[in-house]
Amino acid sequence: MDITWHGDDCFKIKGKKTSLVLNPHDKAKGLKADFVMNSDEKNKVKVEGSERTFDWPGEYEIKGVPILGFQAWTKSRSKEGEEGGEGDSTNIFYFAIGKIKFCHLGKLGHTLTTEMVKEIEDVDVLMIDGGKESNLDLKKAVEIVEAIDPRVVISMGDDQTTLLKELGAVNLEATDKLTIKSRSELPDDKRQYVLLNQS
Repeated sequence: MDITWHGDDCFKIKGKKTSLVLNPHDKAKGLKADFVMNSDEKNKVKVEGSERTFDWPGEYEIKGVPILGFQAWTKSRSKEGEEGGEGDSTNIFYFAIGKIKFCHLGKLGHTLTTEMVKEIEDVDVLMIDGGKESNLDLKKAVEIVEAIDPRVVISMGDDQTTLLKELGAVNLEATDKLTIKSRSELPDDKRQYVLLNQS
């Protein structure tokens, strides 16, 4: 499957049997997919070919893709608090295409509850935004990555490189897409960091 980044927190994932877009926006041109997931229910950007848009927490399945949506918040309730509650809501999506499990954190602005981490379980590819231009500061972003412990981290947002450097990634070269042929080729004993060019 191929994963491409289209700016902000928008991605397209194209598998063998289905394709989806996460968080389409007006500047992302020419997107086509079988269905859409939106972290913001107010987002009404259309994607050509989409049969359905998921923009609310809950359990869903479409075209063999199980989806679990969680409600989260764009700000923390307190500096030390684990849960959010003072900002706008945002959706976290946990889903699987084939045997590869993804988690997209939307516009998250707080650390995850223990219950959320348990429900999210095993993550192969995590999409996260962290740093000055994000709702998550670097400390919280790193804490979330360590709690989820994904095999692959894709940084998104306006400042992709700062978070990746904070996580220990060095000498990364940006690529146009991430291609994953099978789950078995993903790292088990170390974490892979991915920097994507905007498509």
